[in-house]
Amino acid sequence: MTSTTFPAEALDWLTVWQGVRGLVLDGNRHLLRRLTDGGHAVFALTDDSAQVPRLQRLRNVTPVVARPEAIPTDPFTFEVVFAHQSLHRFDAAQALPQIARVLRPGGCLSASYLIRDDSVPWVRRLAALLRRYDPMAMRGDYGHGSLSALENSKYFPEVEQRAFRVWRTVSREDLQALVRAQPLAGHLDQSQLAQLLDQVSDLYDGAVRPGENLRLPFQLLCWRAWVSHEELTSPVSIPDNALEIHL
Repeated sequence: MTSTTFPAEALDWLTVWQGVRGLVLDGNRHLLRRLTDGGHAVFALTDDSAQVPRLQRLRNVTPVVARPEAIPTDPFTFEVVFAHQSLHRFDAAQALPQIARVLRPGGCLSASYLIRDDSVPWVRRLAALLRRYDPMAMRGDYGHGSLSALENSKYFPEVEQRAFRVWRTVSREDLQALVRAQPLAGHLDQSQLAQLLDQVSDLYDGAVRPGENLRLPFQLLCWRAWVSHEELTSPVSIPDNALEIHL
């Protein structure tokens, strides 16, 4: 994950305020670095204790070993909870009320997904080429369909959406590596794969300007879901063994 994943404008929109006290779900280290570099103090939630030593090395980050379905902190602890490329990994029915519980009144869940933008002509041509070999090529599921759970959540009745364009520079070698990483490459013999890579090189040469590299477009889909505590009519019981904060 590169620094271009979060344009400054997108990060400002997701953090909402300066000096946020936040919770990052799934311990995304790139996002953590960007947040702490921006002056925010964050807790990093992860269910993998092996990640704790690396998280501890990050400035202004407090690791917490737990799942979003059972967040072991007091109510109203955070102004913003962040979920990048991760919302689909959780049980929304259990995680969303937990997230609402730990958010302060007026706080929000800021969720984001980076997805490839296939509207650019050369990307459409690349997809069409690969689908000659595998009809499912470049049809990856990024998990962003899980964002729809926010629209139907009684804990987050107000939702805002924005999309930010992100460009990633790719050389001919990068594009060939992308094709080699596709599942279809494992089903081709050496001759077929060589032929496909030659076609990819021709596509690249036909799309790029002399002396330049192509730019692969992505969209960063960003959602801010504003919390409502009206539905939290009973306390949430946290198991004694759910809390593991490493200082």
